[in-house]
Amino acid sequence: MKQIFTWRDFDEAIRKLSSAVKSSGDDFENVYGVPRGGLVVAVALSHCLDLPVITDVGLVSLGTLVVDDISDSGVTLSTFVGRVGAFATIHIVEGTKVVPDFFASHRLVEWVVYPWEKV
Repeated sequence: MKQIFTWRDFDEAIRKLSSAVKSSGDDFENVYGVPRGGLVVAVALSHCLDLPVITDVGLVSLGTLVVDDISDSGVTLSTFVGRVGAFATIHIVEGTKVVPDFFASHRLVEWVVYPWEKV
């Protein structure tokens, strides 16, 4: 079973994420998007939060908000644990190794197809 996640869904998720980050009171210096799906999320959040996007993983620091489209197994985000300020994703999956500090929703179906992916 697949969930088709539309650009309208994406815009709503970015509004939720940016609102949650702003209301947290956390002060981030920049946003890093995990390639590939996280880059789209990072650019959108950077506009909402008025933060620069960094693309060099070597510049990731405790002042960085690391974003991805989904925390599924959590393996990708786990490489950043202890090195960054916080994590944000659109979706999380129950049982993920890394529960992001900010997320828009739980994945409710087997697979999410984002608008920037092939169906």
